[in-house]
This record gives sequence, C-alpha cells and structure tokens, in this order.
Amino acid sequence: MAFYANHTLQVSQADRYRFPSTQFGYRISPNCSPYILQDFSQVLNRLMHLEAYCDGDSIAGTSIKEESASSEPDLFQALFFPRSIAPRTPMKAVAATQMTEETLSAMWFRLVAHYFEWLTGISEIQYMAHEDKVRLVVCHLCKVVCLSVVYTNYTCKGSEQEDCLFFGSEFYWDPARSNDPLMDEYCLEMKRTVNRILAPVKKFGMSREEFILIKLMILFDCTNLTGISDEGLEFARSMCNKYRATLSQLVRFHVEEMGVAEGWSGEQIDRYSMEKLKCLLDVPMSIEVLGKLDDDSLADMVENNYGGMRGILQQQIHTESRKIRRF
Repeated sequence: MAFYANHTLQVSQADRYRFPSTQFGYRISPNCSPYILQDFSQVLNRLMHLEAYCDGDSIAGTSIKEESASSEPDLFQALFFPRSIAPRTPMKAVAATQMTEETLSAMWFRLVAHYFEWLTGISEIQYMAHEDKVRLVVCHLCKVVCLSVVYTNYTCKGSEQEDCLFFGSEFYWDPARSNDPLMDEYCLEMKRTVNRILAPVKKFGMSREEFILIKLMILFDCTNLTGISDEGLEFARSMCNKYRATLSQLVRFHVEEMGVAEGWSGEQIDRYSMEKLKCLLDVPMSIEVLGKLDDDSLADMVENNYGGMRGILQQQIHTESRKIRRF
C-alpha cells in the first residue's frame, strides 16, 4: 500500500528538539551491533529513561513546547511529529476523565502519540528496510498499546476502584458512571480480558523493567504478521529472541536476590525462576487476544464514526492496515 512505502522512521541527527540524543538510542554506534546481547542493566539504563520521557515524567524535561496539531493528523505526522497529535500528559493511572463517546478520540490520540514517540528511541528499528519498519510498527500498535493498558491496570492492584478500567493519562472507565451501551460493551470486554491476563501475573508480579522488555518482545514478534520481507522477518525474530534472553537474565537476577534473602535452596531458586519466566513469556500470547479485541472494536467505531473516530490516522491504522495483516 502506498502510505507504507512513502514513509520511514529515520530521525535526523539535527532533530534534537524532539529527541535529545543523550536520552534516546537512535544514534547508533558503528561499533555496536544490534545482535550483541548486552547485560540487562545496560539495556534497561536506556529503556527506562525512554519510557519515563514518553510517559511525561518530570525527569525527562517536559517543559519543551508542544508542536501545533493538525486538524487531521495522518501517519506521516504520527511518525515524525507524535507530540503534535496529543500533548504529553502524564501516563499515570488516575481516575479523572471518564470514557465516553466524547472522550474516546482524546484517549486514542494520547496512547498513539506515546507509542510513536517511544518507537523513535528503539534503535534496532533503523536496521530494517523502510517498508518493513513502517509495516511492523503500524501493525503492532494495538498490541503494544494494549500491553501498556494491562500494566497500567496491574499497577492499580488493591485499588478501591477495582471495577474500573484504566487506560492511562487520566482516562478510565467506571461502569457505575457510564450509560453508553457501545462504550460499556467495549470497555467491559477489554476489562474482562485484562483481568484474565493479570490473574497469573499477580502470582509472580511484574516489575516495570520486565514490562518494558515484554513490550519490546511484542514489538518484534512477527509470528502473525504478513508482508514483511524475509530479511526483515529474520532480523525481527533475532531482536525478539534477544529481548527474551534479556528478560530471562533479569528474572534470574531478581529471583536469586529474593532467594538469598529468603534462604531458598538452589533448586527452589531454579524452580521459581522458571515458573515466573514462563508466566511472563505467556503474556505476549495473551496480548494477541486483547489486541485483536481492541483493534476489531476500534475498527467498527472508525467505520461508524463513533466519537468522531473516522479520521485519516484512525483509518490508516484500524482500516487500511487490516488489509495486510492477520492475527
């Protein structure tokens, strides 16, 4: 499709207004191969700063002036100027804006802007061919965003608002306050699926670092994606395996620390490490289900212009891209 072939994710070295090179990984050293398995602490040192920046945390310098938004943003604008489609409001789970037909579009744009801004810090993407990289990031948007929604709700564990669904950036759905049948159906199905995903996760826990590594595994998992070149598939598979190995390192390190503190035997540490790792590695498969539910629901909303969702960018992501991917 033409709108894929005409866009890239290249970022100019001079474009430090949006993406300071000291914080992001898009400046690739010629001596650093993406295939090298680094220590998890080195990987997370960069990725944690990236996540905080995109989340709108104070350490990331959120005083930078926002870019002016277009009345009809498209994929080009989302790729190159993600902050122009939504302000970088904090992504913390706060119950401030109830999900309604009137607030749906604002929630969607904020989560999509967060995703595209985050992508610019993932240096491995630049090794892919232009069409491959755009196809990859557009077709995996729903799944990566859904993982963020899952983690947002995980951080709300023990909250008095356990019946609510939190999307981040102050957007939430409270069934007791809603009277919109279509929004209720969408959010209720999302909530049920999120709860099923979190049920096993709550047994072992999921740290922010583990969430970030799973996020990268989902981004590079092309198991159910068509249209990527053979070279692109091989590279993406290698990156997915790299972050899976990094996650394994991290889990083992944390479990060993906990085991020493609790006086566990080596066998107990091994068993718990394997059980927790298996639980976390099952998350991407569950996200496939949630991502499909989210994408199908939003595609229907775009088709019916519910909440003013029949915009150019919404159609490119939820309607046009469906022709070249499968779940």
